[in-house]
This record gives sequence, C-alpha cells and structure tokens, in this order.
Amino acid sequence: MPFTFLLQYRICLSILLLCFITIPALAESDIKNLFALRESIAAGKGFLHNWFESEIPPCNWSGISCMGLAVVAIDLSSVPLYVNFPSQFMAFRSLVRLNVSGCGFSGELPEAMVNLQHLQCLDLSNNQLTGPLPVSLFDLKMLKVMVLDNNMFSGHLSPAIAQLQQLIVLSVSMNSFSGGLPPELGSLQNLEHLHLHTNAFSGSIPASFGNLSKLFYLDAKNNNLTGSIFPGIRGLVNLVKLDLSLNSLVGSFPKEVCQLKNLQSLILSENELTGSIPEEIGNLKQLEMLSLKCKFIGTIPLSIGNLESLSELEVSFNNFNGDFPASIGKLHNLTHLMANRAGFTGNIPKELGNCRKLTTLVLSGNNFNGSIPDGLANLVAIVLFDVEGNELSGHIPDWIQNWSNVSSISLAQNMFDGPLPIMPLHLVSFSAESNQLSGSIPAKICQATSLQILRLNDNNLTGSINETFKGCKNLTGLSLLGNHLQGEIPEYLAVLPLVSLDLSHNNFTGMIPDKLWESSTILDISLNDNQITGIISECIGRLVTLQSLSIDRNYLQGALPRSIGALRNLTQLSLHGNMLSGDIPLELFKCRNLVTLDLSSNNLTGHIPKGISHLKRLNTLVLSRNRLSGTIPSKLCVAFSRNSHSELEYVQHVGLIDLSQNRFTGHIPREINNCSILVELHLQDNLLSGTIPEELGELRNITTINLSSNAFVGPVIPWSVQLASLQGLFLSNNRLNGSIPAGIGNILPQITILDLSGNALTGTLPRELLCKESLNHLDVSNNNISGQIPFSCHEDKETPIPLVFFNASSNHFNGSLDESISNFTKLTYLDVHNNSLSGSLPSELAGISSLYYLDLSSNDFSGTIPCGICTMFGPTFANFSGNRNGNFTLADCAPDAGICSANRTGQNVPDRPPHHLSIASICGIAVGIAIAIVLVMTLVVYLIKRKMLMRRRSPFVLVPNSDNAMSDNETTLRDRLLGKKKKKKHEPPSINLATFEHAPMRISMDEITRATENFNSVHIIGDGGFGIVYKADLAGGRRVAVKRLHGGGHRWQRGAGGEDREFRAEMETIGKVRHPNLVSLLGYAAAGDERFLIYEYMDHGSLDSRLRSSSSPETALGWPERLTICGGAARGLAFLHHGFAPRGEVFDACLPVSGAEREQMGRALAVARECVAEEPWRRPTMAEVVRRVEGIQAMECGPLVVAVSGDRPSTSGS
Repeated sequence: MPFTFLLQYRICLSILLLCFITIPALAESDIKNLFALRESIAAGKGFLHNWFESEIPPCNWSGISCMGLAVVAIDLSSVPLYVNFPSQFMAFRSLVRLNVSGCGFSGELPEAMVNLQHLQCLDLSNNQLTGPLPVSLFDLKMLKVMVLDNNMFSGHLSPAIAQLQQLIVLSVSMNSFSGGLPPELGSLQNLEHLHLHTNAFSGSIPASFGNLSKLFYLDAKNNNLTGSIFPGIRGLVNLVKLDLSLNSLVGSFPKEVCQLKNLQSLILSENELTGSIPEEIGNLKQLEMLSLKCKFIGTIPLSIGNLESLSELEVSFNNFNGDFPASIGKLHNLTHLMANRAGFTGNIPKELGNCRKLTTLVLSGNNFNGSIPDGLANLVAIVLFDVEGNELSGHIPDWIQNWSNVSSISLAQNMFDGPLPIMPLHLVSFSAESNQLSGSIPAKICQATSLQILRLNDNNLTGSINETFKGCKNLTGLSLLGNHLQGEIPEYLAVLPLVSLDLSHNNFTGMIPDKLWESSTILDISLNDNQITGIISECIGRLVTLQSLSIDRNYLQGALPRSIGALRNLTQLSLHGNMLSGDIPLELFKCRNLVTLDLSSNNLTGHIPKGISHLKRLNTLVLSRNRLSGTIPSKLCVAFSRNSHSELEYVQHVGLIDLSQNRFTGHIPREINNCSILVELHLQDNLLSGTIPEELGELRNITTINLSSNAFVGPVIPWSVQLASLQGLFLSNNRLNGSIPAGIGNILPQITILDLSGNALTGTLPRELLCKESLNHLDVSNNNISGQIPFSCHEDKETPIPLVFFNASSNHFNGSLDESISNFTKLTYLDVHNNSLSGSLPSELAGISSLYYLDLSSNDFSGTIPCGICTMFGPTFANFSGNRNGNFTLADCAPDAGICSANRTGQNVPDRPPHHLSIASICGIAVGIAIAIVLVMTLVVYLIKRKMLMRRRSPFVLVPNSDNAMSDNETTLRDRLLGKKKKKKHEPPSINLATFEHAPMRISMDEITRATENFNSVHIIGDGGFGIVYKADLAGGRRVAVKRLHGGGHRWQRGAGGEDREFRAEMETIGKVRHPNLVSLLGYAAAGDERFLIYEYMDHGSLDSRLRSSSSPETALGWPERLTICGGAARGLAFLHHGFAPRGEVFDACLPVSGAEREQMGRALAVARECVAEEPWRRPTMAEVVRRVEGIQAMECGPLVVAVSGDRPSTSGS
C-alpha cells in the first residue's frame, strides 16, 4: 500500500516536528531505557552496529530521535530482530512515533501500551504478533496512524476503537480478525484510509460507514461479509477507491455507487451480486479501474462508453446475454479488457479496434461467432490476445503479423479453418488447438524469432515438418498431436531448445533419428499413435535430461537398448502396443527415479529381473500382454511400499501392478503384503498356481484384484480380516473349491463386482451376498452351487435388490422363480440357464424395465410364458428354449399383445431322423473345414494388422434416437425364444455398465427434448465448462438432472483420437466412483453429435448458498449442521486421496507437460481450487487451466501460496 506509507510518513513527520515544540522537558532521562531496550534486542547486534559503539551517545543511535533526553521517535523498520515484542518500548512515555515494521517480532502486545499517551503514529506491520488487541491500545487517544497489517492478530475489533477520534489511517489487513465490523467505526470522522482486507470479518457492512465523508480509500476485500452494499455509501463523497471483492455480498448493483464522482477504482468482483449493471455507471467519469466478476445478467450498458478515463475493465464470469456493446470503442485509454466466460454472443465488435492502447484482450469462453473483425488490426499495442473457447470461424487473419508487440495469442477451441498465417515477429506463445486448420505448417512460422510455445494439436494439418521449424531457435514447447502430419521425424529437432515435444496421433513414419537422442534440453517426448518403425537406438542413453518418454502404439521392434540405463532422470517410460522383443534389460533398473513403467502389449520374453527391487520410487508397473515367464519376484514390493512422488508431481496411477496375459508360473509371493500402496493388482491369464495367499488381506488400499484364468486352488477368500477398500474381485476360471463364505459381505464391505465363475465351488449362494447394497455385478456361473436362489433379502419380499448383473448359469440351483423376482428392480442382465429351476414364470418378471438380457433356458420351467414378457421394451436377447417340461408354452395373448399374438408356435419340435454320411461326404467336410480354418486365420491376421494401423478410437453409439429403434434387425418371437440372438447395439467397449451404481437409464433424444421443453432456459440449473445442466421431469414422474455436453458438431467429430474422450471420461469416473457425497450417474444418451449424461437431481440447490444464507430461517444452516458439513468435506478429501477411481485420463491429451513445468505442478493446485468452485461460471475451462499451468513458471510464487493457504485467492487491482 504505497499510498498508506506515504501518508503515514507525511503525517508522522509533521507530528515529530511539532513534538519538539509541544512536549515539555521531562524530569528523568530516557537514556537508561535505551540501554535496557538494547539488552532486550541484543540479537540485532549485527544490524544495529552503532548501538554497541561506546563513543556514540544513545540519542544518536540509528532509528532513535530525542528531544533533549526524552526519546520521541523509534524507527527500527526492516531490521530483522526476530525476538518477542520488547516490553521496554512501554517505558518511553514521551514517544510520539513507533515504527517497528518488518522486525520479525512475535508474541502479544502488552496492556502497558496505555503508557504511550503521546503516541500518534504506530506501525507494527509485517511481524508475527498474535492474540487479540489489548483494550489499552484504544486509550491512546492521540493516535492518528495505526498500521497493524500482516500479522496474526485475532479476535474481534473492539467497539472501543471509537475513542480514537484523531485517527486518519487505520489498516488491519492480512490478519485473522473475525466477527462483525463494529458500527463505531463510522464515528471516526477524520478517517481517510480504512484497510480491512484479508481477514475473517463477517456480517454486513455497517450503515454508519456512510458517515465517513472524508474517506478516500475503503478496502474490505477477501472477508466473509454478507448482505447488500449499504445504501448510505452515497455519503462517501470523497471516495477514490472502493474494493469489496472476494466476499459474499448479495443484492443488486446499487445506483448510489454511481454518485461517487471522485471514484477512480471500483472492484466488486467475486461476490453474489445479481441483476443488471445500471446505466448510471457512465457517470463515473474519473473511473480508471472497474472489476465486476459477479453474477450480473442483461447486457453491458451503452453508457460504459462514457468512462473515458477507464484503463482496466474486468467483467468475466457473469451471465450476460446479447452482444458486447459497440460503445466500448470510445474507451481510448483502455489497456486491459477481461471478459472471459461472461455469456456474450454475436460478433466481436469491430469498434474494439479503436482502443489502440489495449495491451490485454481476453474474450475466451463466450459464444462469439463470425470471424475476427478486421478492425482489430488497429490494436498495435496488444500484448495478450485470447479468444479461446468461442464459436469463431473463418480464416485466421493475415494482419496479425502486424501486431508488433504481441507475445501471446490463443485461438484454441473455435472453428477456424484454412491455413496458418505468418506469425508476428515478437510472438512468444501461439495456441490454435482444436480448430479445423488445414494445409501444411508454413516454414515462415519461424519468422517469429521469439516463439517459445506452439500448440496446434487437434486440427487437420497435413504435410511434413522436414524443414518447418528449423528457424525456430527459441522453441521450447511443440505440440502437434492429433493432425495428419506425415513423413519422418526430422533430425534438426535435436538442436532446438525443446523441452516438451508431442507428435502423437499423426502419420509419422520411419525410424526415430539418432540425433534426437543428442538433445541437451528435452525433458518430455510423446510419439504415441504413429507408424514409427525400426528399433530404439542405443543412442537413447545420450539424452540424459529425459524425464518422460511415451511411444505407445507404433511398430517398434527389437530389444530394449541397454543404454537406457543411463537415463537417470527418467520418471515415466511407456512403450506399450509395439513389437518389442527379447528380455527386459537389467540396465533398465538403473533408472532409479522411475515412477511409471509400461511395456505392455509387446513380445517381450524371459523373466522379470530381480533388479526391479532397485526401482524404489516405482508405483505403476504394466507388463501385460507379453510372453514373460518365470515367477513373480518376491522383492517386487520393495517399490510399492510408499508414495514416492514429490508433492509437486501429479501422478494418476498410484499403486498399479498389471502382469496379466503372460506365462508367469508359481505362486503369488507372500511378500505381496509389502506392497502397502497397491491399489490395483492384475494377474489374470497366466499359469499361476497354489492357493490365494492370505497376505492379500493385508493390502489396506487395494480396490481391484483380478486373478482370473489361472490355476489357483483352495478357498475363495483365505483371509478373514476386512478389506474395506476392495471393490472389484475377479477369480473366474480357476480351480477354487469349497463354498462361498457366509460372512463374505462383512469381509468385503464395499464390493461392487464379484466374479467367481468357472470354478468348482459348492454349497449354497449366501443371501447376504445377493442382497449386499454395494454389489451390482455378481457372476457365479459354471460352478456346482446348489439350493435355491434367494431372490428376496428378508421375509419382507418387497425389499429391492441392488444387483445390476447376475449370472448363475450352469450350476445346480433348484426351486422356482416367484413374485420376489420383482425385487431385482435395477437388473439389466439375468442368466440362470442350465440349472434345475422349475415352476411357472411369474408375471412380475415383466416389471423389470431395465432388463436387456434374459436367459432362462435349459431348466424345468412349466406353464405359460406371460404375455408381458413378450411385450417388454428392454430385452434385446431372450431365451426360454430347452426347458425340459413339455407343457412350457406361450400364453394365449390377446390380439393386441404385441409380437406374441403374431408369432405363436408349436411347443414341441420333432427329432430329426439319424443320417449316415458316406466316406466321400466325410472327406469333403474335412477339406471344407481345413479351408475354413485357413481363411479364418488369414482374416484374424488381417484384422490384427488393421487394428494396429488405427489412429483413433471409433466413435460409439449408445442409445437409439427413436422409441421404435428396437425394431431394427428384429427377430421373430420363435427365434428369440429358441435362443437366437438379435444383433444388438452394444455398449462401448471401454465402459463397463456393471460398474454403475444403478442400472443405466435408457432415454431417447425425444424424451429429453420433451422433458426440457426443447432445452428451454427456464430449466437450466447449472452451466459449467463441460456442459449445461437442465432440470428434467421424465414421463414416469421422475425428476433428473440432464447434462448436455458442450462440443456438439465439429468438436465431437474431430478425428484426433479424442472423440467422445470427455464423454467417456466422465461416464467411467462418475459411473464407477461410489460415495455418499457424490451425485449418482443414472444413465446417458447419444444422438448424432449430441451427448447427454443423466444425474440424480439434488433438491436443495447450492451448498455455497446455504452456507452463506442468513436472510431465510428455512435455508440458513446452524453450527451443528455446519460442523457436520465440515466432517463430510474431510471425508470427501480422504476419498479423493484414497478412494476407488478408474485408470482413465484426467488431463486432456493436448496438455504439454514439460519437465520444468512438472516440477511446479503442485503449485497449480491453486488453479485446481477454482476448478471445483460451487458456481459453474467461476470454473475455468480446461484451456484456461492449461494456459495457466503452462505459464506458472513465470508467475511469482507468493500469490499462489496465498491462494492455497488463505481463505480466498488473491485478486488483481488491489
């Protein structure tokens, strides 16, 4: 606060001059008090040199001013003493000025402050003083300046402050004061500066503040103030700066503010203010800064053009509608305009080009369309230009090359097409990802000699880059993923100062040039999904700076080079989906910093070397789909015993071991219990044997265990302790025996998926297991389990069973299906074929509306098949064939009973007479079979090669758009009853429907449109960077929340390997994660380019609004409820750190994470804090997150630390 200090010194200098005239001579000297003070701060001997020189009189010591022998001023500012606040100060009764700012004093202020009755200027700022302010402080009635900033004072601000009637400057910022602002502050008629920011003051702003008519500066930002802006603010006629940002103020923009004609700075951002901005805003002719990041609606008034002195305008994160006013062009002094995510539509006004002093223009995250107006060519002073995340189209204008001062241009996530223009000379960062740019990248791009960051991913760029970037001598970050570039990777990239290189998802061919491994700067290389061939050269060992290397899904061959062991800084190595062969070299385990190692889907052979125990930081190991053999090393878990990554690193897959689909033999080592951070263990499809070790029960963080398709014997669960985190247990196709433990529900309290199929289990099916609330997928097929299937959980047969998938086929179950089958309300898959079930089918079976697969074949059912089953909407496959009771027939349905009435069939099919084949026939059949096998093998080889050539995942179709979509490829009822499968529309292979907490709803586009009245804005309950959320009342009366995802049209169809990536990511994450504080994902829908997610509807709105509400007794929360919320938040944080989450991508693939940036990733948590804001308009887009993380190296750490540790983030303009 330079203005405060200037004023402080001006006032105190005047006071000091006066004191030489007004203070009478004192009877006793302060000399002995100075010696006592020197003894108390003896630690400062190294700084207060002349205090310890005997020939210098005490009144001549530095920082000491005397009148006669009386000390009248002490100024020790910025002397690093770091001792408790000296009580000796209280002995200087003639003291007029005391400045000990920045001395590092600690402790509390003494009550003896009352002795300093002549004190007029007190500055205690920038220390470590604690506790409440002593009441005696307010008895110093001559005080004119009191500065207590940046300490740790707490408690309330006492009403006794009203006694300080001479006070001109009061500054208590950056402390921990709480409670309401005392109305008595309004009685300080001489007050000119009032600084209260960054405390925990609550309640409303007292109306008495309107009496402070001499006030120039009022800063109360970053508190917990509520209520409206007091109407009496019109009385602050001299006010120059008003900052009330980062509070919870409500109501509308008060027109009284527009009467403050002297106002130069008005900052109201980060509040809950609503309504429109009044037209009277144009009266503030002296205004230089205006910041209004709130919830305003309507439009920006045209009178904004009257603010001729305005230099900074911030209107981001509002809910405006309509165009940006053309009158903005009248603001000829405007230098900064921030209007991101404000709801603007229409064209960018060409009149902006008249603001020729503009250096920062941010219009990202709106709905601007059309092209960039040519009028913006006049912005000759522009430094930062950001229109990311709009609907702009057309070519990128050539005239941007004339912006001689611009350093950063962001055009990402629009619909720009055509070629790239020539870049401005001094450009540092250019981002145009996720557009429709085409053509080749011009070599003239390097005319921008300062270019450091270039991001062109997810476009339609073609051609090669053989010569393109040779002249970019300062290029550090290059991201070209998701284009159609071809040719070989050029050698010259090695001589550029690249730190991050991403060429993934293109058509690059040839070998990786040896020269690339000679770079002295590269930290991060990603070459995934290309057609790169050849071997990994031994030269790789020269790139000693390398930290992350990813060359997935290419055609690399040969062995891993032994020189890879020289990469001592390597933390991530991913080479999956190639054709690498040979053993895993021992030298690899010299890379002691490895955190992630993925060599899956290759042709590697041999054993896992024991040297893997040297990788003590390793927490992700994926070697699946190779031909590895031998035993699993007993010392493998040396690596998985602790979290080894730095707090500044972001690591997604912590605790993953995947050795599946290999040829491992022997037992699971009992030392597996040392893998204390293990979250997922995948050992399926190997040759492992023995019993399942009891030590698995000691893995307290484990969420998934997959031991399927091995040769394990013994009991299903050999441990008796509770595994509270386990959610997925897969033990199918082994040789396990015995019965399913009766207490399995207590041992696995959170189990979600349990697959025990293909074993030799006996006994009965525990009722407790079938009725477990967390379980939604149970497969016990192909065992020897007998008894009845417990379709009801208790004697109360109406208790719903939460199961989604149930397969009990090929066992020895008996009994009947009674009406309790209706308890399976969420069931989508039911298969009980090949048992001994009997009796008639209950009509309640037709009431399971979510069912799409039903197989009751090969049992002993009798009676009739109810007509309701025949007319069920859901099933795409139904099979009742092979039932051994002869009177099992179709019901005599009414003429309108659906397809049953048109497809009645006889109940018995006569046996065919035996046929005897001739020798010639047998030979012909054999030859035909041989030819068929050859053809099938040829087809398989072709399909494998074709799969490896695929550049991107295929888009997936989820739900048909029409209610009659089930008629496609419809089979006859006879075919369905005899078990002939209809060709059904499968769910996407990457999404496991059994992981949903509830059966996924099937809903058509027509029903969504009806429920939201064609997406009428009155149904909007939220709007975030990912999509708009609507309240929808479905036909059955159920109320749900429908998220209509952003990015229809070109964004879903862009072939960059990321089609529906966000859609899949949210489905896999929310569908799989189960937690009481998370809303459930109920279903999803897709139609054309549209994508929808169906969520549980929450009735009570925003938690933030409930926490801050004080006006309504019905909505206000008491302290017991708030304490409960705190506990829930703590449990939520614990779940985020330790809960069960899928191994999906979190960051967008286009995010360039260089090594230098990786070291600072922890600091980006300040950005993440905004990502989880309650209000959607406050959440940054992914593009904003990427940009801010990318530039975080250049930012000062201080504001970020304050943002993370403080109650609210810092803001500009203060």
